[in-house]
Amino acid sequence: MGALLQTINFNHLTNWSVAHLLENQFNYNQAYELVKIGDFLIRNRNRITIDDNTEYKRVTIRMNNNGITLRDRVMGKDIGTKKQFLIEKGQFLLSKIDARNGAFGLATDEVDGAIITADFFAYEIDKTKIEPYFLVLMTTTKQFQRFAQGASSGTTGRQRIDEKKFLDVKIPLPSLEKQKEIVDAYQSKISLAEKQEQEAKEKEKEIEAYLYRELGIEVAQSNSKSEIFKIIDFSKLNISWSLSDLLSSNDLKAKYKLISLNEVAIIIMGSSPKSNELNTRCKGYQFIGGASDIKNKNIISKRYIESSSKISIKGDILYLVRATIGKPFIINDSYYLGRGVASIRVNENIILRDYLIDILELFEDRIISLGKGSTFKQISKPDLVNLEIPLPPLETQKKIVIYIEILKNEILKLKEKSEQNRVLALQEFEKEIFNEA
Repeated sequence: MGALLQTINFNHLTNWSVAHLLENQFNYNQAYELVKIGDFLIRNRNRITIDDNTEYKRVTIRMNNNGITLRDRVMGKDIGTKKQFLIEKGQFLLSKIDARNGAFGLATDEVDGAIITADFFAYEIDKTKIEPYFLVLMTTTKQFQRFAQGASSGTTGRQRIDEKKFLDVKIPLPSLEKQKEIVDAYQSKISLAEKQEQEAKEKEKEIEAYLYRELGIEVAQSNSKSEIFKIIDFSKLNISWSLSDLLSSNDLKAKYKLISLNEVAIIIMGSSPKSNELNTRCKGYQFIGGASDIKNKNIISKRYIESSSKISIKGDILYLVRATIGKPFIINDSYYLGRGVASIRVNENIILRDYLIDILELFEDRIISLGKGSTFKQISKPDLVNLEIPLPPLETQKKIVIYIEILKNEILKLKEKSEQNRVLALQEFEKEIFNEA
């Protein structure tokens, strides 16, 4: 049973609103002084009148603490609100409406000299009291967002932050020296996470380069009317180059026979189910039909049909063919195929499923370039069945699959460690300041 009474020290009292008091109670490190936000943020009141003949930069403050970016550049004559505020690099900005959703950030070089309307606040930071990046870290915490939510009021969806309530909130503030120490510890883990992400990217490039070397793939590129082919020596190709980009508009050669996909697989293109096929006597075939289904490898639609030739079977490769193209994976059940996907059923006496997945991933840009459509691209059945791929002996395919699987597992582990370090960095910050993780 929760406590019937809560107490608050009088010297911590900033607002007599019961809701405000209850919403802003938290555990914190008692070694740190509680300081009003308004003690280190000074409102920027550099108001200007927009000149019709001057170009201005405008900003976007992203929610969930995703920073501040340049929205656009526009001439003054196209700006309706003529009284605005000029911001500077290093100022702390927030959106009145979206502060409760983490719309905070520091102005960067990119937005230095930009303008904001009265729907935003900009503040100078007193660096004798708080490190700017420490403030950024503070705003990433769920506790700080609760502060912002507690200081916001209004109708749902249009709640605006009350500046006085916001500036009156007290947060635990270590000494500048301790702030720098905390920031350094955070940055150390973030740097490690970034290093791991980069290592994962390099291994992804290594997979690409390995396939080109192992399969002896060459790209014949037409550079002029008089030059029919140009052969690139892939043994000398630096793995940092993007090989897929070269494939998108060039002919292909390899040391192994190039075969069309329909020579080694049956391809079933999905289609939209007819109304009389839905919710009939259920045979248990779930419907799969788009990017969200495949991305999450999770069949989310609850529609069923009685019968159809557009049904995959366990072991087929599912492939996105509409809008988002690619993302192949092996399915573990039978599904009705919606118009956004295709099922590739391989002859494993000739080609390994995992090998084909590796090739489809390698040739993703090439396949996308075959798509047609104005609003979004779509791959037709002829695009897939006529796709040429190199076909080495099964033993060579097995060797390739095993090697790439090792690299993919290393990539997965690096990405997991990177994400863990990012989470741990913030958790350790919260634990240090708020006595909680």
